[in-house]
Amino acid sequence: MKNPAPMLPFLESDEVNNSFVFDYVADMPSKNQIGEYRAVYEKIYACESTVNHSIRFNFQFSKKSSSITELKGNATYLIPFDDTLTLDTNLASWSLTGGWKPNSAVYITKSACTNTKKILGNTWNSMVKAFDIASTGCPIPVGTYIAPGINLKELEDHNFPKVYFYGKYKLQFKMKNQEKKVIGCTVVELSLIRPWEKPI
Repeated sequence: MKNPAPMLPFLESDEVNNSFVFDYVADMPSKNQIGEYRAVYEKIYACESTVNHSIRFNFQFSKKSSSITELKGNATYLIPFDDTLTLDTNLASWSLTGGWKPNSAVYITKSACTNTKKILGNTWNSMVKAFDIASTGCPIPVGTYIAPGINLKELEDHNFPKVYFYGKYKLQFKMKNQEKKVIGCTVVELSLIRPWEKPI
């Protein structure tokens, strides 16, 4: 029997409760490389041209002080963000030999609005308030929503796994319509460090 190829855990949707499910395989990092983490956000940008996208994000991280980083920008919805869409997320890890390795974690789910709300937890409510969206429910209506500056510390109360491998990551969010066409896409680059560590 062949050993499975070394890789990081696969993150998928659970059909019953839509929670995160990990499938661990061989050659995982040692225990001292995994634990509770603090996220340090570095970049946010569109992952491809948004000219033909129905959902467009124009965000940036802005350093307000040595301890406060804010999310600024706007989101334009030419169509509602609702449950006819599919959310496709892929977490790439930075290889020790250089370059991004995709599929550190994967999460694909239908009913994009409802399940994004579940994943984000209280972060969803914080963002809806900051963007001055009328309701915390689904769908998000057509319109352009502006964030003058959201303290990233307000976005930490989410339902992502609380324990993960330390390192540098690139998280890509894609939204697809029923024809599986990408209609919105954004990328966040971040590092997961130990809670007491300082960013490099």
